[in-house]
Amino acid sequence: MSRFAPARSGGFLVVGIPGTELDGETRRTLEKLQPGGVILFTRNLETPEQVQALTGELRALVPEAVLWIDAEGGRVDRLKDVLAPAPAGEALAAAPSGVAERAGRWIGHGLRRLGFDADYAPVVDLDHDRTGNALDGRCLGSEPGDVVARARAFLRGLHGSGIGGCIKHFPGLGDAPADTHHRPATIELAGPELERELEPFRRLADEAGTVMVGHALYPAWDAERPASLSPRIVEDVLRRELSFGGLAVADDAEMEGLAPWAATPAERAVAAFEAGCDALLICHRLEEAARTAELLSAPELASRRRESARRWQAHRRHLVRLREGAPKRAFSVATVRCRLGELVARVG
Repeated sequence: MSRFAPARSGGFLVVGIPGTELDGETRRTLEKLQPGGVILFTRNLETPEQVQALTGELRALVPEAVLWIDAEGGRVDRLKDVLAPAPAGEALAAAPSGVAERAGRWIGHGLRRLGFDADYAPVVDLDHDRTGNALDGRCLGSEPGDVVARARAFLRGLHGSGIGGCIKHFPGLGDAPADTHHRPATIELAGPELERELEPFRRLADEAGTVMVGHALYPAWDAERPASLSPRIVEDVLRRELSFGGLAVADDAEMEGLAPWAATPAERAVAAFEAGCDALLICHRLEEAARTAELLSAPELASRRRESARRWQAHRRHLVRLREGAPKRAFSVATVRCRLGELVARVG
């Protein structure tokens, strides 16, 4: 992960793949696209040996790609059947922050053993006790200070094991009345209430190095566009107000919460790039990723490509530093399973 070519538009994409092995079509698409990242889901994972073989194949085929996964614990725990279940956010919220650090550490060691670079975790949205917005059980608390303490500890554990982290879902999705995977959601908070949602991001963004931007609409900031498509939110709030210079990741462009603003995932992803996001998630359809890469190559986006390429380069250097600073010993799958099992037995 030493180079990144700004002219290679596929390099701004983080893509999903269809199965547990690379079929011929997937292999050809990835080889041509050379995405900046690949994200694996439950559909890609069977056994530790199979995951190691798959990440090794991806490493050979797309050597510049960052290999990501969602491994929060609880309901978003892609590796629970491959390694062992990890504690949910709500369980970590009820425990001392040291438990969150141990969770991050052993999740991280598991990811390192399986060949991953980074984890789209932890969630730092504040818990508003809502249901049906896809955050049930995933939050680390309802108070900013509690969330910051546990998320910081989780990140410390991940980073100490050589794995990058990512805080999400900027600028705070906890009060969303709906699940943006399936429909639009508007968060009506304003003033001090909205600033309160920002607090974990304000305090942890630089430490995490990566921030995922969500798809909810925040009329107090931008009544026309959801966060991931809003220059007002990405550039003014995240970049200028919070002084964040790291990698901004737009949540999955295939989510239907963005449908009113752009018909296709490719159009949504390009709009997120224009708004200031650097990494564009397209988690299911590789043909949409290829179309997105074509659109991103437009001459009028040259300045944005250069800017985002610099952030991708810095992020790769950050991941290299984490790996170099981690213990040389890679713990066995059996050890990781044992330690995660102990944590779940302690906190549920």
